[in-house]
Amino acid sequence: MKKFALVALLVAVAFGSAFAAVGTSPSGTVKISGSIAETFSLTLPGEYQNGVINNDADTTWQIGDVKVVSNLKNWTLKLESANAGKLVNTADVNEKIAYKVSVGSLFTDADLSSAQTSPAQGRTAKAGNAYAMTVKVLSSANFYQAGTYTDIITVTLVHP
Repeated sequence: MKKFALVALLVAVAFGSAFAAVGTSPSGTVKISGSIAETFSLTLPGEYQNGVINNDADTTWQIGDVKVVSNLKNWTLKLESANAGKLVNTADVNEKIAYKVSVGSLFTDADLSSAQTSPAQGRTAKAGNAYAMTVKVLSSANFYQAGTYTDIITVTLVHP
């Protein structure tokens, strides 16, 4: 009889434990994720030709818009000159004219005697941000040598 009572007690405890969970709410987790493709592009104005240089005052050339499209924050723009911020006479490389570059709010009268990097920027609008690029050719107390002067400015959109 003791065995029967012990078995009955164990059965009652087992059934009681099974039904004790009836009042709780089971839960779990579901992980969800997705990704967004990187959008990172740079559009530059075409070659600027036939700019006239004034011997008597600074000359400003409206080069065109530099357009940046980025869904990444902390990108920068880097400017470099092939001739250290000087226009060089194509017939006499010793004849040089200094200039400064502005690119919207990113650079104002930047001296390209060495590479220049803009402050870090946030994500752009979906259509991108356009920055007007201008070159200010500096005047001189003396005449510049007649001729054609050139330089190449490299604009790089730097990935964060």
